[in-house]
Amino acid sequence: MALLMARLNGIPDDDVAEWQFALDAREVARVRRPVRGKLLDWELPDAVESAVLMVGELVTNAENHGRSRRTGLRLVRTGALLCEVSDDEPAPAALLGAGDQDESGRGLMMSGLAREWGTSATAHGRTVWFERVLARSPRPASNTR
Repeated sequence: MALLMARLNGIPDDDVAEWQFALDAREVARVRRPVRGKLLDWELPDAVESAVLMVGELVTNAENHGRSRRTGLRLVRTGALLCEVSDDEPAPAALLGAGDQDESGRGLMMSGLAREWGTSATAHGRTVWFERVLARSPRPASNTR
C-alpha cells in the first residue's frame, strides 16, 4: 500500500476520484455509471469500456469477499489510469484456475486489459488494483518552464 500511496504524492485533486459503495450485488452496475462519467470528463473515451469492465470485476470481487458494508473505489489519472478497490478481506486476491463450466474465478484473468494489476495488504483488509495504459496524454502539457 505504501507504494501505491507514494505514487499519489503531487497528483492534483482533479486527477483523483473516490467513491464509497455498499457491499451489495446491485452496486456493481451502479458503480459503473460514475466511473464512465469520470473517464469521459477526463477526456479518456478510449479507456472507458475496458476500465468499466475491469472496475466491475474488482467491485464484484469485493462484494463476494468483503465483510463490512462499505467498500472504496479510487481512480487516479496520470500518464496511466490507476484503479483501486479496497475492502476488508484480509487475504490477498489471487488468480484462480477456472474451468470451462465455472461461473467465477476469471476476474483477474482480465489483467490482459491492464498493464499491471496487484493486491496490497492494508491495515483493515486489502486493496486490489490495476493500471491501464492510456492511448494519449490525459491532458495537455503545461508550457511553463
